[in-house]
Amino acid sequence: MDLLSIMAVKSSRPSKVVFLFLVLFLFAVLSGCIGEDSKVKAAAEAVPVKVIKISEQVFQVRGEYVAQVQAMKTVEIRARVQGHLKERLFEEGQVVEKGQLLFIIDRRPYEEVLKRAEAELASSRATLSKAEKDYIRFKALFDQGAVSREEYDSKITDKRVYEANVSNAKAEVEQANLDLGFTKIYSPMKGLIGRTQVNLGSLIAKESTVLVTVSSIDPVYVNFSIPEKEYLFAVKEIEARKKKGMAEKHTQLQIILADGQLYNYNGTLNMADRAVDSSTGTLGLRAEFPNPDKMLRDGQYAKVVALLKVYDHALVVPSRAVLDVQGRKSLLTVAANGTVVEKAVQIDYSSDHNTVIGKGLSAGDLVIADGVNRIRPGILVDPEIVEPVKPVSSVPEQ
Repeated sequence: MDLLSIMAVKSSRPSKVVFLFLVLFLFAVLSGCIGEDSKVKAAAEAVPVKVIKISEQVFQVRGEYVAQVQAMKTVEIRARVQGHLKERLFEEGQVVEKGQLLFIIDRRPYEEVLKRAEAELASSRATLSKAEKDYIRFKALFDQGAVSREEYDSKITDKRVYEANVSNAKAEVEQANLDLGFTKIYSPMKGLIGRTQVNLGSLIAKESTVLVTVSSIDPVYVNFSIPEKEYLFAVKEIEARKKKGMAEKHTQLQIILADGQLYNYNGTLNMADRAVDSSTGTLGLRAEFPNPDKMLRDGQYAKVVALLKVYDHALVVPSRAVLDVQGRKSLLTVAANGTVVEKAVQIDYSSDHNTVIGKGLSAGDLVIADGVNRIRPGILVDPEIVEPVKPVSSVPEQ
């Protein structure tokens, strides 16, 4: 083998090594690119979703009901005698005291009637006095046999008739006094007086004409109706707390006024109706509220807010996150590897906005709240944790 052949053989060995190195390098680069493409493809397939991280919280179940204020006592003031209205002795729309003089009806006709009744009584008494003397005299004569039995019985009859006449005259005087007294009309209670319904000088009919109305002002009743389902919910909570020896947190009631503001004083339940209204499925309730500022008026409309139940360690999700398939309730959650897992749950309470989960969910779980109808269990998702929705409350913030 000559020198050139030897050099050619020696030079071919490094070329094969270099070629082999280049092949391995290209394979490694291509493998890396394929891996990166797989990751990019997988990331592209992950569906972006917004999730809520579940945590325990205090949750209050409140009911809001249309209500109407009612005065505890309302009295229509009517005249008890007929006559012309002479005086009005109060300011309309003000508080009047019990026994305060309100109206005076023309007293002169009734004073004349009283005078005639008193004169008739005096005449009857004089006649009776003479009859009593005749009776005593004839009794003595009858005992002596000087007069007949018939004459004696006549004097007894006269005496009894005149006694009856005196009794009738006394009754007439008493009635005349009453009628005269009724010409002055007093307030039967302390309360807020309304607008006068008749003008001065008008002829007032006995009993039929309402002169004015007086209503008590503090405290007042507030009437409202609660659906039967919510009533049962509240009753069960009351019984449960009693068995545990816990205070009844929901006994206090609140009012939202027509301007949307919360009334300054809380009320308490006063009574419940005897039966549920079968036409509406509601139970009538009555609450009692203090009214020292006279802000609540008879007939006024408002909204009653009742605290029905308090969950001290509630797991709350938006109601829109709950799936309901033939009565089976479930939630879509996101596992640690990013896949969607459907969890069957038991609901303790649900409203249009919030749902309290009793079983099937744990603190720390990620729950898909929006677009649940477009998500299927097992798919890969890219979760974005958002702030949980605050429980909706009927009570405006102060």
